[in-house]
Amino acid sequence: MPAERSTRAWLAALAVAVLAIGAAVAARPDPADRNQSPTPPPSSIAASSQPVAPAFIPAADAIAAAATSEGKRSARTQLSLPREPGVWPGTNGLSGVNGYPVLNSASVRTFCTGRGRACNVAQTYTDRSTYESMTRGTGWTFEFFADFDGVLVVSQGLVPDGGEDLLGDCAAGDYDAHWRDFGSLMVENGRGDSVVRLGWEMNESTMGWRGLNTADYLACYRRAADALRSTNPAVVLDWTINAHNSPAALCGGLSTNCYPGDAYADIIGIDNYDHHPWSPTKADFDRTAARPEGLDWLFAFAQQHGKLFSVGEWGIMPTADAGRDNPDFISWMHDWFAAHATHLAYEAYFQRCDGTASQSSILRPADPKCLPNTASSSRYRSLYTP
Repeated sequence: MPAERSTRAWLAALAVAVLAIGAAVAARPDPADRNQSPTPPPSSIAASSQPVAPAFIPAADAIAAAATSEGKRSARTQLSLPREPGVWPGTNGLSGVNGYPVLNSASVRTFCTGRGRACNVAQTYTDRSTYESMTRGTGWTFEFFADFDGVLVVSQGLVPDGGEDLLGDCAAGDYDAHWRDFGSLMVENGRGDSVVRLGWEMNESTMGWRGLNTADYLACYRRAADALRSTNPAVVLDWTINAHNSPAALCGGLSTNCYPGDAYADIIGIDNYDHHPWSPTKADFDRTAARPEGLDWLFAFAQQHGKLFSVGEWGIMPTADAGRDNPDFISWMHDWFAAHATHLAYEAYFQRCDGTASQSSILRPADPKCLPNTASSSRYRSLYTP
């Protein structure tokens, strides 16, 4: 990306475009191999009353620091605070949204004002036109949230979009300098202590870094993580899958085959939408959650590995197989968050509406591009308003 194309106006337009680049949630077809039955990890691991992942810093220090501006922005501080069991978000739960229609703090505040509760986490994306634009050239990602006093979550690919052929080069270390520069950029912008969803949704067929070659994905992820940490040791790495399905060609048909190892993930997470399959009943929701690639299934995997859990993207999807608004999905997700609160690192609703591709947005009744999703908007507001 040419360096001279760095004006605020252009970046604002780019931020809107990144939603389309980064989300990969639009109208995903029902995969032909959905009936596969890969062997899941044990799914009946009881949650203890305390988080299984070790605290990032002593809890007493976290409580003392949490009220300061620096503490509010520190992922490690906020993740070390105790969560109230059975309540979400409660006093210390991290709950928020991505910016829409622009990936910036103003869009996040608009959403959170509409729901009646301030957001303490914002989820955003880098531009992935080139390695340059997604690493050392992505300062705008942090500038757009310079005034956000909360935890920043950055979804970061491993190669540029369409860069499938570069994954092996990444695995060989050809781009380590770019990842070191990305770590330095985070620190320079005062966001070193943030969450990075590195190489997320590698089991989704539209991602440039998808696990077509599991060994290359794993080696690339580890090289990027090591280089990023070398200049930004405070970064919190979140390894996130796409819910409900792993095509046979990706990660050998099972997302956890692409897990890089406990040394390379601070959080294990999932992006979970109400589609393919959608949940018309609570029984359907529970059944999908228990199946391979589901909420409960991956949560059990996170428990096995002593990691906190995240839901970095979630939402209704009325243009997918549901074909309608589904406020009950909002309730079931909120109930799930409350039931797993002591282990939940954060959750972020995903806002997007761009015609027929995606209509997950809520709380946007005046936007002519968005379906009203009135029932889900009302349900969400009722659950999140203190």
